[in-house]
Amino acid sequence: MKNKLAKETERTVRARNKLKKRLGILDEKVTEGALEKKTDEIHRWISRHANDRVVLKKKSISLFDSNKNAAKMSSKVQKMADAMTEE
Repeated sequence: MKNKLAKETERTVRARNKLKKRLGILDEKVTEGALEKKTDEIHRWISRHANDRVVLKKKSISLFDSNKNAAKMSSKVQKMADAMTEE
């Protein structure tokens, strides 16, 4: 038995077509040259902010323990998460 779907409303069809058009425009903008330009911009941003980096040679960073369970959140991250949920 096939599930028959209700016919889309005209409003839904217009919205779908509008989204397809927007996505098509975005896809046209993704070119090899645009990707290279964005890569260069990212590299320049990283270079400009190199002095703000935190040295991690003495710190251990682990997202998962040896059993692949998620690590506990740090108190700083927990405070940020709590603040976001309160808003």
